[in-house]
Amino acid sequence: MGNTRNLNITGIGKSYGGDVHTAKIEGIGKFEGDVRCYEFLINGRGEVQGSLNASLASINGIASIHGSLQANRFTLEGKLTVDGSITSEKLRMNGMATVKGNCEAESFKGNGRMVMEMLNAGEIHLTLQGSSQIQEIVGGDIQVRKQRGSILGKWLQSVPGPFGNKLNAGVIEGDNVYLEYTTADIVRGGTVKIGPGCAIGSVEYKQSFEAHDSSKVIRHVKR
Repeated sequence: MGNTRNLNITGIGKSYGGDVHTAKIEGIGKFEGDVRCYEFLINGRGEVQGSLNASLASINGIASIHGSLQANRFTLEGKLTVDGSITSEKLRMNGMATVKGNCEAESFKGNGRMVMEMLNAGEIHLTLQGSSQIQEIVGGDIQVRKQRGSILGKWLQSVPGPFGNKLNAGVIEGDNVYLEYTTADIVRGGTVKIGPGCAIGSVEYKQSFEAHDSSKVIRHVKR
C-alpha cells in the first residue's frame, strides 16, 4: 500500500475506485469498483460498488458496500449495508448494520441493531438497541446485553416500544457466555449465564450454568 494517490469526493460526486492511499467522501459520493487503500473515510452518505480493503476504515453516516469489507480497524457510527462478508481485527459498530455474509473479527463491539448470517470473534460485546438477528454466533467471550435506559441513538428512533431490544439467534457457542433478552435454539459454552428476558431451547455447558428467573430454558445438560 505504498501508493500516495488519494480519492476525495467533497459535496456530491463519484469516482472510479482503485489502489490509493486515502479514499474519502465528505457529503454524498460513490466509488465505482473496488477500493484498496490505507485509510477509508465517509462523513455523510457513501457507496462502494465493489469490495473495500483498508487498514483503517471509518463510516460516520450511511454507507453501502456491494462486495466484501476487509479492514484491520473498522468503526461505524450510523447505518451500514454490506452485500458480502466483513473481516476485521478490531470492529466497532454503533447504529444499524446489515451484513449479508459472515462477520469475522478478533474483537467485536456492537451497539444497536445487527442483522448478519454469522458472527465469529474472540471477544463479542453486543448491546441491543432494536431487534437484532444473527443466525450463528461463535466466540471466546460472548456478552449480549440490553441497552440500559430508553435513550435510543438517532439511527434507531423509529424502532417501536420496550419490546424492541432483543436478539434472535439460532446457535450461540463460546467459552464464556452471558445473554440478556435473547431467543436462541441452542447455547453451548464452558460457563453459561442466562440473564433476564431470554427464551432458550437447549443449553449445553461444561463448567457452570445459571439462569435468571424471568428466562425460559427448555433443557440444559452438562457435557
